[in-house]
Amino acid sequence: MGEPPTAMAAGAQPLRIMLGFVVRQCARVVGHAPSPEELAAWANEQRDERGCYAIFGRAITADEARVILRHPSRLVTVRPGPRWAFAAAASTQAAVAGR
Repeated sequence: MGEPPTAMAAGAQPLRIMLGFVVRQCARVVGHAPSPEELAAWANEQRDERGCYAIFGRAITADEARVILRHPSRLVTVRPGPRWAFAAAASTQAAVAGR
């Protein structure tokens, strides 16, 4: 009759990682700690087999990147997938250790 329950409805928690993991991915590409301008450009110009996309779901400005760089431990929700598998494992371990 109705639609099957989604993963969220079944009680699964959304995948959350620290912003620092996102910044680290950018640093690997640019070869050093990114400036706000570099982080914004990198985050806004991602490509995969499906095409071009922005890491944060929309384009960010250098000012927004500056805020991101100041708050590396802030948790953000991301789509599960191979890109964030390493960060998801580390975030899960940190959450368990903090209990």
